[in-house]
Amino acid sequence: MPKKKKDGFKFKDSLAMIPDALEWAEKLDVERLRRFLIENSNIPLYCFSSGGASSALEYAALLYETNQGMAKALTPLMMASISNAALKRAKILIVTGDGNGCDEKYTSKRATQVNPQGTAAIVRDSVVDNYVINTLKKVTSNWFVYNWLVPDGDNLPFIATIETICQFGLFYKAFTNDSEIKNKLEINLNPNACFTYGARVEGDVPKLNQIKNFIVLYAGWSKPVATDFECKMIESGFASVQLCDYRNFCHGRFIFLSKHLEDSVLVLFLTPREQQFAKDLILESVTWMDKEDVFPKDTPIVKIETGFDSPIATIDLMVKMQVFFNEVAKSFDDEPCDPDNPKGIDKRFPRSTPFKGLLDIGALGNGQVQGSNGTLKSVNRKTVIKYDPKKSVEQLAKSNGVTVPTIRKYIQEKYIDRKRDERMLVYNRVWLEYVKDSEQPLAAIARKLKMSVNTVKQYLSIEARDIKPEEGKIGMASEDKKVKELREAIPGLHKRLKRFLSINSRNPDLSPLEYLKKLSWKNDSKGDNLAIVTHFMQMKEFKYKFKNGNLEFIDNI
Repeated sequence: MPKKKKDGFKFKDSLAMIPDALEWAEKLDVERLRRFLIENSNIPLYCFSSGGASSALEYAALLYETNQGMAKALTPLMMASISNAALKRAKILIVTGDGNGCDEKYTSKRATQVNPQGTAAIVRDSVVDNYVINTLKKVTSNWFVYNWLVPDGDNLPFIATIETICQFGLFYKAFTNDSEIKNKLEINLNPNACFTYGARVEGDVPKLNQIKNFIVLYAGWSKPVATDFECKMIESGFASVQLCDYRNFCHGRFIFLSKHLEDSVLVLFLTPREQQFAKDLILESVTWMDKEDVFPKDTPIVKIETGFDSPIATIDLMVKMQVFFNEVAKSFDDEPCDPDNPKGIDKRFPRSTPFKGLLDIGALGNGQVQGSNGTLKSVNRKTVIKYDPKKSVEQLAKSNGVTVPTIRKYIQEKYIDRKRDERMLVYNRVWLEYVKDSEQPLAAIARKLKMSVNTVKQYLSIEARDIKPEEGKIGMASEDKKVKELREAIPGLHKRLKRFLSINSRNPDLSPLEYLKKLSWKNDSKGDNLAIVTHFMQMKEFKYKFKNGNLEFIDNI
């Protein structure tokens, strides 16, 4: 049975976007992120992400370790096995997209509880409300929003594609402060320029779609690329992938190849550092005692090489690996951005399933496992400032027990936009008064708040997201929770009325309870949904007012 044709964004389209992605990274302002990553490099760094961002964090950890530090790239579940004491003595970096998944909510919540000043997050700029940002902004300014490239359209590809390149470029620039990436690489997306595939010495090799086991060998700069290749292959369902560094392969793992040579391939990621070792071990299998050609001559070999032996080597290999992966996908006649799913597993369900009890898993440090005090002293940390945008500089100094110049320096170093926060506080004052009684004259609101009528009109005509910080700065004040809930309820009620009117046009004589059943709305204990339906039965168009901080309907039958 022929496969159905798949429309929309395809993996080959992501390849065409690679130069744009690297140019995007070159133009970024990464100074604040760079400071978080580079300063205090003697403090360990935990990097948390899931899915496609994992390989980018492998790269970040590798770069951090080249800068005299110690770092680990981990999944959110692995965070549950790290003690609070360890998290407190480290930096914590979280990378996510819209920041609203189960994994991101757990990592951001625990990190900000245990180590608020040592936590940072990188998120993608999107229109949705971001849980990670909302959590971090209460305790720190170390959150970074970057509008990395994603395909056009509502549905993002199933596997991470071009955004991964963007993240690699972001970390490269943040650590190296080098604004030239694309020109250094001289990108050529022709497969012949990116990899070779053939027998080790001589003989026939299987077609790529006949290979069941991709045995990937890496070292140093190529580890993040190997990680990304494994992720793409498994998420696309093409074949099994084994990851191993060159030295560990020597400790017995070659036996698997010996038993499964007919449907396996060695994928070698090579920088100048590994060339001689790979040549001696595999490519030429140097004479040893009375042995020649230790590995069979027809061993299938894929070579992906770079002439760089520096951080940019990873990006060079990453680009070439993506081209190789595209050739694998074409050989399987499948589209990685929307892979075949023969058993019909709902792709949305696994990711949205919470790991219940996760916050209770980290039992280390509670008496079950005990460490001992050594001679190393903990890192000296600066005074922790508890920042409240509602307070004046003088009030902040008094509440934190520091001087006014200390607070001013904190505001400057954290790039806090005080003017923007003042506007947001005025916005909240106006709206909180307005929702007390939206039918009161604007002049009355202005008198109560000691503002001009024009000022009141101005703030009632905008949304919180319209109050943006100055470029390069951040805002710490947020929309009042009550106002936000009321404003966000209105679009949902519009949609509910539209559904009701659609059913009402076909069934005008139903009772309120019958409408509830048709609409699949629960008859909740408070009777809210029943009250909404009762009002909808008397409405032709959506009208409402605010009274005593609540939204009330205006019947217009």
